[in-house]
Amino acid sequence: MKVKAVDHLAVTVSDTERSLEFYVGKLGLRQVEQHQLEGDKCDEAGGTNGARAQSTRLAAPDTPHILLDLLEFFEPPGNKHVTPMGSVGSCHFALTVEDLPASVDALRAQGVEFISGPVNFELTEGSVSVCFCYDPDGNLVELMEEYEH
Repeated sequence: MKVKAVDHLAVTVSDTERSLEFYVGKLGLRQVEQHQLEGDKCDEAGGTNGARAQSTRLAAPDTPHILLDLLEFFEPPGNKHVTPMGSVGSCHFALTVEDLPASVDALRAQGVEFISGPVNFELTEGSVSVCFCYDPDGNLVELMEEYEH
């Protein structure tokens, strides 16, 4: 088997509208679809029983074919556990921005919590500056800016 492409990433959220204020309102992603998930096929695919959820799909301007799904489960009610960075089961995704320091300043002014300010890493070709912030549910989001040598 050989993977052909990345299609989407999914993040479980407790309140879609609150998450849209963050991902669309503050980060600038665009909502492209919203649909309900329920019934036998959803239970079979997800290994659930009686699940009822909503998927809201978002896209970034330069990669409209890679989607970020915000999943809100109505049934069964989800728990609020978020796995901390570095723990097995934790995950994050990275979003590329222009002018990372200015982006961090603007987001902090809007109440977004960051782990740190931008940190630079030298790569084999070029360098990258990264930092991590939290979405409204405590999910980790990496913001990054790439530089060429």
